[in-house]
Amino acid sequence: RLARRGPTARRFAVVVRPPLWQGAPAASAARSLATARAAVRHFGAVARTRSTSRAWPTAAALLAVAGGAAVWIWQRAVPADDPEDIELPLVPEPSARFVHPYEEWPWYRRYWFTLKRSVFLAWVFAPFFAASGCLLVFKGDSGWREYWLHQMLECTQRAGAAFQKFGQWLSMRPDMFPPDVIQTLSKLRSDAPSHPSEVTRRMLRDEFGREVDDLFDEFDEEPVASGSVGQVHRARLRPEFALDGPGGRLRDVAVKVQHPGVVDSAFMDLDIVWKVVEFSERFLHMTMPFDRGDFDEVIQAQMDFTREAFNLQRFSRNFRGERRIRFPKVSPQFVTPAVLVETWADGKVISGIMEDFDNAASSCKGVAKEAFCALKQKRREVQGQLCSTLYDMSMKMIVRDNFVHGDLHGGNILYSEAHQHVTVLDAGIATSLDGRTFAPFAKFLHALCSGHTDEIVEYLQRFNESPIAAKVDLVKFKSDIQGTMDRFMGPEREHPELPVNAADMFGEVMFSMQKHGMLMKGDVASTLFTISISEGLIRQLDPKFDVARSAIPYILRHLPMLQAEE
Repeated sequence: RLARRGPTARRFAVVVRPPLWQGAPAASAARSLATARAAVRHFGAVARTRSTSRAWPTAAALLAVAGGAAVWIWQRAVPADDPEDIELPLVPEPSARFVHPYEEWPWYRRYWFTLKRSVFLAWVFAPFFAASGCLLVFKGDSGWREYWLHQMLECTQRAGAAFQKFGQWLSMRPDMFPPDVIQTLSKLRSDAPSHPSEVTRRMLRDEFGREVDDLFDEFDEEPVASGSVGQVHRARLRPEFALDGPGGRLRDVAVKVQHPGVVDSAFMDLDIVWKVVEFSERFLHMTMPFDRGDFDEVIQAQMDFTREAFNLQRFSRNFRGERRIRFPKVSPQFVTPAVLVETWADGKVISGIMEDFDNAASSCKGVAKEAFCALKQKRREVQGQLCSTLYDMSMKMIVRDNFVHGDLHGGNILYSEAHQHVTVLDAGIATSLDGRTFAPFAKFLHALCSGHTDEIVEYLQRFNESPIAAKVDLVKFKSDIQGTMDRFMGPEREHPELPVNAADMFGEVMFSMQKHGMLMKGDVASTLFTISISEGLIRQLDPKFDVARSAIPYILRHLPMLQAEE
């Protein structure tokens, strides 16, 4: 109220709000400081005019309250000198469609490359196929089982990015495969083979035109992590090359360098992966009834690191002001299709944190019961925090921003226990819906999570791109969808006390579409797929968390048009 009384207070309120403070907490801090300053002027005037013995004690008391409140808000709302508030120049958006070099080759070069790649993959997977045959002969033999798992991991790692990514996604589906297979495939998230440091140095020189020692004060030759597409080195930029300008503060960085040959192999390998999926449909309960062209473009886009840099900046803008969720910062001067330099993020990968808890619990079993119980309680607290934060982030990406991280597994998320925030990495894969599909998809998602069959069928018809759409028997199709809803959301649920398995429910809906000759829009299928991956991560943290039921309030809160006519 004091801040509104006179022009002096209003002028001060303008002065104390720097341009960097754009969030509501910062504005509150500015208003509180303005109020404190105004209180000094106001009560000083009161004391001078009244000259009473009560004026100064009253002024001092109120000034102490106002000043204390201002300092309290300042300290908590605006961390002092937080690098998170530093804004960097924007990375231009790459072209919408990723153009693979393979498409520009002459036919004879493509033919020769295809032949070479086919022979190479047959040689790579030969040990796995041989181990699979032995496992069928010696069923129940734990030694052969262990050897088979070892070959599965080694062959997939050597096969290249497309196969590694496929294995990573399968590792997020514990409902489809035995625990030992899931545990083996989960190693693909962080244990991919690395390339020699000489290759890294040569690529940095080729991309930036400078030697490593000219760019960095420190550069770790040994990568801290290696994934399906590239590996990451920790480094410290020279002062003149800081991400936020010469002499800036953003010097501790992660340098992501693409594996040599990964772009060439990934283009052809996707076709092979789809053939593997088609073959696996005979033995596994899985289906892919959607336009794979759109899906392939999403996967291939991660081969261009400029796309990842653009995605990181867009995610950062979407979550600006939410201190629990962070993304690395990037600068256009250090972004190329094959190299990405981003700010270093402290923390441990979520998958590593859970493994640490498991190992500690195993070592505590023979010790005091109190220590074991305390450890279990600590794990539940950390898992609860992570589950809440990551689910909140995922749902905002889906229903608020229409821009979803497509690779949210435990190896791509760092957790800082000291600062209580997560940092999301590897944003090369991101999905979004076209403008006409966004609102209908949100309503479709609401119908799925609520079990409303009529609305589900209505929106599936909209998302159907099959050329024989007019021939779909809607009565039988609706009956199949109703059966699915009854099994997952209705009276036929086998375990009503357990949470709904959203990924399985999505899968059964797709089986029904395939049965009736329907083909789902590529962007819708990609978004449902990313939701399934996110659910896999959430369920690993908290198996009792009901992703489907918890989604309803988010949809209603962020999309009020759901309550109105479309």
